[in-house]
Amino acid sequence: MAAIAAILLCLPVAAAAQTYVGRTTPHAGSIEIGGGVTWTAGYDAGSSDATESRNTTTGGSPLTLFTSSSRVPSVTGVGAQAGVYLTSRVSVEGVFQYSKPTLVTSLDDDFENAAPLEAEGGLASYLVGGSLLYHFGAGRVVPFVAGGASYLRQLDEANVDVLTGSEIHGGGGVKVWFSSGGSRAGLRVDAQLSSRSKSAGFEDTRRILPVLGAGIVFVF
Repeated sequence: MAAIAAILLCLPVAAAAQTYVGRTTPHAGSIEIGGGVTWTAGYDAGSSDATESRNTTTGGSPLTLFTSSSRVPSVTGVGAQAGVYLTSRVSVEGVFQYSKPTLVTSLDDDFENAAPLEAEGGLASYLVGGSLLYHFGAGRVVPFVAGGASYLRQLDEANVDVLTGSEIHGGGGVKVWFSSGGSRAGLRVDAQLSSRSKSAGFEDTRRILPVLGAGIVFVF
């Protein structure tokens, strides 16, 4: 009887001495950082005609010297994010994306019947902003939705022409954690629509572009 009582008295002490293995989900104050690759869809960048005024004696409409149309093909870039959890399911993060899209311009219908010509111009594109995320569940596989806004800046190859604008985005994805606990690493995949007030091209118009991302994340 005395031996049983001694064992019962020792149990709380043994339990208190066990190693703390961490929380099974991120909690308020947890930090998450990550980075990876991004893919941004291409778009039609508009068209323009090069014209010349006709001789005043002939009258009529301006003479079209050639026509031009442009496009920006899809591009792969890099992205990074750093955030903090406000609760176990809600987090805010700063986001950064960098890519080098190409503006392709085709010249055609030359007045002097010259062969069609295609010219390319490189760009450097930066997105800096923030997002609010909501996570569903707390297991190894955690879906989430996200939305936010960014500042857009694009430069030509000579860093002479600068285009700036605003961007809003929304979408969702999934985080697949490699382990459990409060500190862990995982894979993040997301898809979103990026609505940009300006972007390189002949037409100054808002464009909505699909953007995909994939990378590694760490939470601690």
